[in-house]
Amino acid sequence: MNYHALLTVIFFVAFLALVAWVYRPSRKRDYQRLGEIPLNTDPLGPVRRSEHDHREGDH
Repeated sequence: MNYHALLTVIFFVAFLALVAWVYRPSRKRDYQRLGEIPLNTDPLGPVRRSEHDHREGDH
């Protein structure tokens, strides 16, 4: 077995291990909570008024 084939097998096994770790059932609740973040936040971000914003018309 040459090194290229060995590296392919090693990376394939690592990929399968990563997929198994990501899709394990105990993480479902966490992924559901993380998936709701875009729905629960304001698309424009938090409103922050600085002193500069209030005095824009005073130039």
